[in-house]
Amino acid sequence: MRRLCTVDNVKRYLQTAGRWGDDEVWTEIEYQTSDIYQEHGDPLAAIKTTIDKDNTQSDAFYLKYFLGEKRIFNVERVFVGTVTKRELTGDDYEAENNIGMIKFNSSTVGGSRLDQADDMLIYYVPNLYAKYCALRVCESLLEKLDMISGGAASMELEVIRKRLEEEDRLMAQRIGILFSSDQQWYDKVYGVNLKKVTQDHDMNKYMWKEDSVND
Repeated sequence: MRRLCTVDNVKRYLQTAGRWGDDEVWTEIEYQTSDIYQEHGDPLAAIKTTIDKDNTQSDAFYLKYFLGEKRIFNVERVFVGTVTKRELTGDDYEAENNIGMIKFNSSTVGGSRLDQADDMLIYYVPNLYAKYCALRVCESLLEKLDMISGGAASMELEVIRKRLEEEDRLMAQRIGILFSSDQQWYDKVYGVNLKKVTQDHDMNKYMWKEDSVND
């Protein structure tokens, strides 16, 4: 089941103890996740980047790639290849969400060795959407609570709504930039607008938590 945030994300904004159990919060997260994908598209973000050979080593490829933004919630899908791409599994790579990078576990992924002719396509969830989803969950839970109590909107709900207004503004800015700058990367095969990312492999090596490893 796809979820755009966790119960702990929700608890950062809302005291749930004694009011909602974790199962109830998870159910609301699933509802809001479905609505957000319907409203904003699937995937929520995607990048295309080239697979590069490491000319400092014999017959080796760079294994670490930056997604274009440093704070993400998770990596959803990874494809590698030319016109026809193979989808990778979690055994082929690991993701570092706090720095917005993935690293292949070896130069052979998805059953085939990397090639300089390959492109990589990555679907991921920006951290902005995780915060947005958590706040929408909080708003929905509080609205139901206020409805049951029969009173006006609580101060707690008003605070959450103000936070949501700010996230809506950030979301609108993000979507506006994507529409204005990334139309050239529309992909007729995958049917999504992509952001083209040029890799700086020296910086990638610095950003990652350990030295590059090639097989």
